[in-house]
Amino acid sequence: MEIPEWSQCMASWWKKFLAITVQGQKFSWELALSNSLGDSVSWKWTSLFALWAIVWLKVPSKTVEGPETSFGTKPTYRANGVLYFWATLVAFFLLQALYPNTSKTIHTHFSQIIGVLNIYALLLCLGLLLKGRLKPEYPQDPEERVSLIFDFYKGIELHPHAFGIDIKQLTNCRIGMMGWQVLLCAFYLAGVEQHGFITSTFVHLIIQSVYIAKFFWWEVGYFFTLDMMLDRAGFYICWGTLVLVPSFFTFSGAYTVVHPPTIPAWISVVIGVFGLACVLLTYRVGRDKVDYERQIFRASPNYKCIIWGKPATYILAEYKDAKGHVKKSPLLTRGFWGLGRHINYTFELGTSIAFGACLGFSFGIWNFLYFFFILLLLLHRLHRNEEKCRNKYGRYWEQYCKEVPYVLIPGVW
Repeated sequence: MEIPEWSQCMASWWKKFLAITVQGQKFSWELALSNSLGDSVSWKWTSLFALWAIVWLKVPSKTVEGPETSFGTKPTYRANGVLYFWATLVAFFLLQALYPNTSKTIHTHFSQIIGVLNIYALLLCLGLLLKGRLKPEYPQDPEERVSLIFDFYKGIELHPHAFGIDIKQLTNCRIGMMGWQVLLCAFYLAGVEQHGFITSTFVHLIIQSVYIAKFFWWEVGYFFTLDMMLDRAGFYICWGTLVLVPSFFTFSGAYTVVHPPTIPAWISVVIGVFGLACVLLTYRVGRDKVDYERQIFRASPNYKCIIWGKPATYILAEYKDAKGHVKKSPLLTRGFWGLGRHINYTFELGTSIAFGACLGFSFGIWNFLYFFFILLLLLHRLHRNEEKCRNKYGRYWEQYCKEVPYVLIPGVW
């Protein structure tokens, strides 16, 4: 009986997946269980990195307030993300210089490191569940309790703290995003040690590093996104940033250490330029606090300014804040925000495509796992954001949707 071609391809891809997750060893459930529990090396590296992240949230620095919650409080955050980003990179490369096997060791113990992160994340989520149930910081928070399982998954508290540290800033920004960067650098150096310099892996490193650096430059703006404003600290957000981000988002980098890409250098460079353009456009369009066009628009007297060579147009929407006070907010309908209501997500998707495409197409779907994940994530966020704005602005949002009819792709959808 002849085996279908698609089945052979799936089998080949699955073998490649196992090759990277268990470092080329023959797969067994005993080995998988052993990796999931970590080893002395992975526990040491993971614990040191978590301690490093915690210390930087205790370093005296500027603090900023996030948006007001529905129960009348404003969370505060440490605004030293850029310094933390560069300090961490300097520390990593210093370690690499002093101990040349650092990157190779990290790659070799990658699955064990993820196993340790998983244990830490599950313990944290359990602690957050108990804290939210037994001793919540904000008893006036009106969030309804459903069941233990649902509360564990979704989370109970919106802005929980431990030892004066905001848990979501620690997990989302300082461990999840910076862990992504450190692993990315380690995998690149491990690949260079094994295969020498490869243009495509260098392009891959540069695009993602610029993207992550942009995140820390924009970290204050992140505090005004759905992740921080609406998502409660539980399995969904905390486990996702502690485990899914360092494992899933870095997978293509880890994969190339075992399977060096063969895409022509010039094609990879062209894709890299496209990816960097998308990153920069994402920053220019931005979100909330660092949106260049909206900053100019809102800072102009009576919102009178020029965008794309023409006077800015907008809808002055009214809404009620958490205390029932009527407030006004201008909804910009010119420039990038006149092209699509979530045009920033369009550039995010372009960036995620470049992450995988710069490594070529000979490895099947593995280089593009991040893109598929981000596609589903952004579609879900798009739906949530549309619902949030519709509830907040009511008829003004309906008017805005008529002025800006496209959601993601101008002229199409």
